[in-house]
Amino acid sequence: MLIAESVDSIKYSQTLKMKKTAFLLVLILNLFLGHSLFSQGYTSVQIDSIVKKSMAISPSAGIAIAVIKDDKIVHLKGYGVRSINSKEPVNEHTLFAIASNSKAFTSAALAILVDDDKISWQDKVIDYIPRV
Repeated sequence: MLIAESVDSIKYSQTLKMKKTAFLLVLILNLFLGHSLFSQGYTSVQIDSIVKKSMAISPSAGIAIAVIKDDKIVHLKGYGVRSINSKEPVNEHTLFAIASNSKAFTSAALAILVDDDKISWQDKVIDYIPRV
């Protein structure tokens, strides 16, 4: 029973960390997207400030941010640590496990193609990716 409780505790801890990280990411994205609708964008100094304030909410989360405008990188930087154990810093080359987020990215990409009338929601995948 002790092992099961320990495993449940670890799963809960991991879930809580993922929720904090997801919240932080959504907060930062919201700040960027919301701001971009009303102005020319943020400077790197402003981005640093926003990230530092946001990370105060979840200090264990490390993130990397890339801002691309007109096909040019205008900001590329890592913040926080990769692991609370190793204390290795996050940089612009840090790889993150994105788990099920790839499903949301794929859905968003498909929605853009549907909006551009390049595909239809009723299309069959096999029409675009034939069997090997």
